[in-house]
Amino acid sequence: MTALVTVLLGAVLVLFILSSFDDLVLDVVYLLSRRAVRASNVPASVLREDRPLRLAVLVPAWREAGVVGEMLRATLDLADYPRGHVEVFVGIYPNDDATRADVEAARRTHPNVHVVVNPRPGPTCKAQNLNVLLAAVGRYEEERGEPFEGICVHDAEDAVHPFTLRLYSALLARHDAVQLPVLAVREAFSWRRAPGWLVSRTYADEFAQRHLHEVPVREHLGLFVPGAGTGFALRREVVAWLAARGPVFDESSLTEDYELTWRLWHHGFGVHFHVQRAMRVDDRGRTRVELVAVHERFPTGLGAAVRQKGRWTYGICMQTPTTRHWRELSWWDRLALWHDRKGKYTNLLHLVGYPASLYGVLAPSLGWPSGSGAVLVPLATTVLALTAERLVMRFLAVREVYGTGEALLGAALPPLVPLRWLVASVVNTLAALRAWRLHAGAVARGTPRWDKTERRSYVPESLLRALRCRLGDRLLFLGEVGADALGRAVRTGDGRIGERLVAQGALDEETVARHVAGGRGVPWVDLNEEAPDFALVPMDASRRWLLAPLSRRAGAVVVASPLVVDEEAWAGAVATLEPLLGAPVVGMAASRAQVLAALEAATEAARPGEVPRVPGWAS
Repeated sequence: MTALVTVLLGAVLVLFILSSFDDLVLDVVYLLSRRAVRASNVPASVLREDRPLRLAVLVPAWREAGVVGEMLRATLDLADYPRGHVEVFVGIYPNDDATRADVEAARRTHPNVHVVVNPRPGPTCKAQNLNVLLAAVGRYEEERGEPFEGICVHDAEDAVHPFTLRLYSALLARHDAVQLPVLAVREAFSWRRAPGWLVSRTYADEFAQRHLHEVPVREHLGLFVPGAGTGFALRREVVAWLAARGPVFDESSLTEDYELTWRLWHHGFGVHFHVQRAMRVDDRGRTRVELVAVHERFPTGLGAAVRQKGRWTYGICMQTPTTRHWRELSWWDRLALWHDRKGKYTNLLHLVGYPASLYGVLAPSLGWPSGSGAVLVPLATTVLALTAERLVMRFLAVREVYGTGEALLGAALPPLVPLRWLVASVVNTLAALRAWRLHAGAVARGTPRWDKTERRSYVPESLLRALRCRLGDRLLFLGEVGADALGRAVRTGDGRIGERLVAQGALDEETVARHVAGGRGVPWVDLNEEAPDFALVPMDASRRWLLAPLSRRAGAVVVASPLVVDEEAWAGAVATLEPLLGAPVVGMAASRAQVLAALEAATEAARPGEVPRVPGWAS
């Protein structure tokens, strides 16, 4: 009996050790190459000088009423990106009136939101929805004659960091595709909802470890980088290349993001996983670092989590890998692919692993056969060491995102067998079982349909307040001011932060005005490169409202003025100018000094009977 127990327990321990080998390799590479792996920040100078690309954002939505509208408003209101350079296409279904009403309400206040009704009733699958959105993007480009330069994919519940679109623009100039980290929203704890809180925090632990350690190491080693379903962007020409060869998104796959990035990698396109650490200064002048990432609310119920992870396991482990033979891959590539697809096997080990562990602990005290210590003790010690190593790596990743308290809860309490680790094991085991059930059903009935996660509300307002980009954040992110100077300005002086920085000599007024405009999505115009045309607006009105008329475009009069960044003052100007001119007025921000110089030059150039026009006045 002792020999049988030794064989059975030893086999379980050996399987655990073998299943941990790839994790250990990736962790060791991370620790040995930590500085190189983390050195991915786009320099502030590159971000400052980047020409904003025209971006199309795709948002598939099925039964997202009460969520998607808030997401659209928050994304566009918080984005530190020119408003005229981004259009959002939302894919809805003809049998989902509530979601359509939600999107239409957002479109009324944000005209760059476009409603795309799917020709088929919902739900179809996310890939089919995205393909319909891409077709709508193509029609929009043909009608407007303005091609996009980047295609971005986001989910209807995303909280998108204000600097996300700016990063897409800068990175797509250098990479075929870009994936940003996805992080779980921190849910408020309550004893009444403790089980749901535990389930949601397992996502926080796993995504932090995967997106801060594992995936960056894979890119560092030149291995396949998987997509995450959101926070993803492609160069327009890459999308065109894919579209010429069939549907861009595989409608037979439940994990179209993973399948797409696998296909891109197979054809030689590079997917760049980017971790950008942004420094921010709080209201007390203290410095902190945050990640430019997509924040998403994950399930808080066991059933919903099992359905979602079961779908992921089925799509990644049982669909995509069949498209390429193992013999075509290098050993490093095989390691990466095994890391992704092993879950359908290794998560089932928990079904025997935990009972075997419990048996091994209780057997000596209960007088049961306990096996050979000479064999089992070294194996058990190895398993404990590997588990401890993984928990340490998880602690480091979670601490960077959520702080030390969350890291302790996720990786250390109680010691050696953290509760959230155990809950995650249960969820992943049940998800693996569901994946096999989906696989059996697919063999019999075809690909399962979109079994999406239902959500009742958008992210907490507290998260949106924390993400909101203020002038100081923008100046710091783009390297216009240092953290020390900004901290001093926050701690001392009166007035707005821009005025304090100017008073301290850290910045000049024009730089501050340019960034105030940029932060509000208002285009900035350099009058050194324009020829104001004062024939468009009477001189007295131009002087009164401190503006330089530029052109007439699509029936509207385009003017430059420093008042554009002051919403109240500019509203008064528009209310006076539009009846006077009999045409809409479009404002662009400009330097006060340049506009005053243009007005002065126009006045001096005007002679009786002539209309002032000042070409190249500042040259």
